[in-house]
Amino acid sequence: MNTEALKSMMNPIRLKIVQEISLKGTATTKEIAQICGDIPQATLYRHLNALLKQNIIEVVSENQVRGILEKVYAIKENPQEDIDKRVNELSKQEVTELFTQFIISLLSDFEHYMSGKKSINIIEDKAGFRSYPLFLTDDEFMEMMGEIHESIQKRLENKPSSDRKLRKLSTITIPYHQKRRNNNES
Repeated sequence: MNTEALKSMMNPIRLKIVQEISLKGTATTKEIAQICGDIPQATLYRHLNALLKQNIIEVVSENQVRGILEKVYAIKENPQEDIDKRVNELSKQEVTELFTQFIISLLSDFEHYMSGKKSINIIEDKAGFRSYPLFLTDDEFMEMMGEIHESIQKRLENKPSSDRKLRKLSTITIPYHQKRRNNNES
């Protein structure tokens, strides 16, 4: 994936489209439009075309629906893997933009959760957000991340059912550098 494709992925609408397709494996234009909410159809098609042009998604089939040809999209390559590989090649500004778009995506997901509800019960809905300050060695951190990854991998292939709700789990890990106090300070 080239730098232009990475920049293309920084757009929150495109990120949402890619997430939807990644989650389902394939998605029709109608399914993508439903998850993208109030985005005008022309805008959605413009973003789909940009993702196609950047070789991030591809059309894997076309269905005839009431006389209209509906495209089915899939991820052409795993953009997250490519971002992970190239993240050290990105400038500080580009990494900041990627992170900002990730946060915007989270805010959009949270807004979607909040919209249409008269009241919110985070405990009943099994929703939440937390920040845990942990003192870990690099080895302890990698062990913990491996455990989290293993737990997620076990569940990635779960199919939707009447018992299962779609839940998004997002992780952010930030090393926190504290200024060390001089021995003379109390």
